[in-house]
Amino acid sequence: MPQAVPTSHRPTGAAELIELFEAADIRRSSLIRVTGPSGLSALLWLCRHGFEQVGYQRAGFGPSEQPDALLVAHTCDAAALEHLLVAGPHVHDGGVLIFQCAVPISAGLVAHLLETYGYRVERRLHGVRRDLYLARRCSSPRMLKAA
Repeated sequence: MPQAVPTSHRPTGAAELIELFEAADIRRSSLIRVTGPSGLSALLWLCRHGFEQVGYQRAGFGPSEQPDALLVAHTCDAAALEHLLVAGPHVHDGGVLIFQCAVPISAGLVAHLLETYGYRVERRLHGVRRDLYLARRCSSPRMLKAA
């Protein structure tokens, strides 16, 4: 039986977002990569709030390092999310993927895509137009089990 994913309202300020990161075991010393068109803004925000090892990485390009956390700095639709899950960048097993999807995308579809590529949803923060997801990479993706 699927586990219930904690759902709450989106945090409103820096303190709440930092608490969210810490709850996901993302510390100021964690290796964090940002991707997406708004990546520079997200990168600067993280640096201004004391995160020490932050960098930008384009999907499908750059070094093959596997960070502790990947922050996707744009709103994903189902196709963009799947492309990101296929083309990377990817976090290491146990690492966290943080992204947002427009509300019309069903939480079930998002969870299915994530499970297919080896992630499980830990938290969904509901917003008016977008939901923010935290997903942790697992060591046994469904797509590998099927192979």
